[in-house]
Amino acid sequence: MWRNFAKALLEMQRSVAKGGASYRPDLHYMRGPGPKWHAKYGHPAPKASAAAAPASSALRETVEHHA
Repeated sequence: MWRNFAKALLEMQRSVAKGGASYRPDLHYMRGPGPKWHAKYGHPAPKASAAAAPASSALRETVEHHA
């Protein structure tokens, strides 16, 4: 009886160890879009332009007026 239990336990441990060792994170690691994607779509977020500066100064004036 104990031999069957020990044999089943050992077999279960081996099957779990095989399944757990098969995952390799380096195979699933993604670095982001490559050069072909950038050539087709361009860069996802354009840099901030100088046109955004007046909006922030107008907001600052509004806040000072209401304070």
